[in-house]
Amino acid sequence: MSTGQQELKIANGLHMVAPAQHHSTIVKFINDVAKREPDGLPTTVEIFSDGGNWYCQVRRGDEKTRPMGPYTKQQAEQIQDARRKLIAKRGSVRLAFE
Repeated sequence: MSTGQQELKIANGLHMVAPAQHHSTIVKFINDVAKREPDGLPTTVEIFSDGGNWYCQVRRGDEKTRPMGPYTKQQAEQIQDARRKLIAKRGSVRLAFE
């Protein structure tokens, strides 16, 4: 088989990928929260580990909520996702920041 035929077979095996037609959940979350926040500060939901225990915390600018937990890493990720969805739906006005 000639080199040209081999290249043709390889090229035929490639698939063109169409550009994404939608935004990811994170982009939607950030856009929704940014529209609802009175002072325009970004709101993030973070998880972190402290001595093998995982915690979830909401941060807006320099303010942050009290850490929720301890959780396993998987539980903390689930709580993080749920909190993001709630904040995207309702905003962070009701949260108690320290």
